[in-house]
Formats: sequence, structure tokens, C-alpha cells
Amino acid sequence: MLNCEASFLEKRKMEEKYICPECGAEMKETYNKPSLLLDCPKCGCKIATTKWDPIDLDQTIYELFVEKIESPTLDNLRFISSMTGDNYIKTKQDLIEGNISFKYCAVDMKEKMKEFDNNNIKYHIAPEFHY
Repeated sequence: MLNCEASFLEKRKMEEKYICPECGAEMKETYNKPSLLLDCPKCGCKIATTKWDPIDLDQTIYELFVEKIESPTLDNLRFISSMTGDNYIKTKQDLIEGNISFKYCAVDMKEKMKEFDNNNIKYHIAPEFHY
């Protein structure tokens, strides 16, 4: 294995492609958060490092506010009730009044947004969520 880690840090990334610091070939990337393994198919240079996406480093607590639902469906009640742990009667009242919110860190918020979208629940997030 060649020692190419120091020069890699200098020439880290070009247009979303990792370039081998030894021979200039495009490196094969294997990413398993946060581990990043780069392997050059041409010269065999290998680099192991970490790669953090900005969302992984965001420590902000975001709040997701569920928008009012005038006539919640059984699916709406089932989904929101599973999130709050409340019974359907309380969940229905809270949905009609617009009194439901959840707090998540950035990574969790991104996942929860998918769940709310998949269940056709409208919401807004504060502070502004950029991911």
C-alpha cells in the first residue's frame, strides 16, 4: 500500500470525484457513515478517512408543527397517535386545534419528514430546515 494520505488531503475532491494523489485516476468510493474508503483501481493507493455531511454535524433542535386537519381520517389518527402515544380522541382534538408538534435533531428530522410525507400529513418546521 502506498502512503498517499498526506497528498490526498491537499487534493481532496474535484467536482464530486475523488482523484488519486499518486496517479491522478478516479478513485472508487465506499461510504458507510462516517467511514470513507477510497481505492485507486489503477495504482492500488488506498485511503481511509471519515466524511461527515453537514446534516450529521448540525446540532440544532428543529420543531415540526403539524398543520390543522379539520376532519382527520382514521389513517391520520393512527399515524399521529403512534407518534404521540395519545389515544385517538385526544389526537383528533389536537389535530383539529393544531396543537401537535415534535422536536428532532437534523438527521432525525429528515427521516421523520419522509414519514409525514408518506402519510400525507402537512407540516412546517422551525427554524428553517435546509436539508
